[in-house]
Amino acid sequence: MATRNVVTFEEHTGITTQSDDCLISPSKEVTAAALLTNGTPTTGAMLQITLDDVEKIKAGTALWVNSPLGNRITSGAEKLLRPVTGVRLKVTDGTWTLQVRQQ
Repeated sequence: MATRNVVTFEEHTGITTQSDDCLISPSKEVTAAALLTNGTPTTGAMLQITLDDVEKIKAGTALWVNSPLGNRITSGAEKLLRPVTGVRLKVTDGTWTLQVRQQ
């Protein structure tokens, strides 16, 4: 997967399997939103986060864990607790947009 460096805001649209990995600063406040753009999902999408370093994320060897909020079948957002270094969206059905904002 490709990686995106989030400076303040990043958006990835048309996700039907998995979004790009978004690199975020572990010292900043981060909000991630999963927006349903098409379909009527039964299992939907799940935010995944990692605490691994940037090199592991870029190499594809980072350990990703599912958000404690579980699968989404409707749009929603959540604040990520520090020191998260990466976020992505894993989709099982529907078409989604991932928005990541850090400040």
